Amino acid sequence: MTEETSNPIREAIKGAIADNPVMLFMKGTPDHPGCGFSARVAAILESLDQPFAAVDILPDPRIRQELSALSNWPTIPQLFIDGELVGGCDIVSEMYQSGELAQALGLEETPGEAATEPGAEAAQSAPLTIENRL
Repeated sequence: MTEETSNPIREAIKGAIADNPVMLFMKGTPDHPGCGFSARVAAILESLDQPFAAVDILPDPRIRQELSALSNWPTIPQLFIDGELVGGCDIVSEMYQSGELAQALGLEETPGEAATEPGAEAAQSAPLTIENRL
C-alpha cells in the first residue's frame, strides 16, 4: 500500500476538494473564524452570494499538514474552485477587487463599485458547510 492510499486524512481532503465546487480550508468556521485572514476570505465569498463548503483545520494539526503537502501552499486559508487551488487571503482579496474572483466563480456580475473588501455587512446567506470528518 502506498502512503497516499493509506492516508485517510489526505483522502478526506481530496474528497472534500473534489465534491465541492468552492472549498475553503480555514481556521475556524465561516460563522466563527479563527483568524482575520480566514474571516476575510469567508466574507468575500459571502458578499458574492457564493455558496461554499468550509473545513476548520484547527481541530487536528494533521489536517493542515496534509493539506499543505497536497496543495504545496503553506498558509491558511486555502481556497479551491473546481478542484484547483486559487490561493490564500492576499490572492483572493486581489482577485475580488479586480473582478477576477467573480469570473473564476462563473458569476455574471463583478463587484463593481463595491470592490472594497466586505466586513460585518457581508451578505446574510449562509455558506454550505461540510462535516469535518478529517
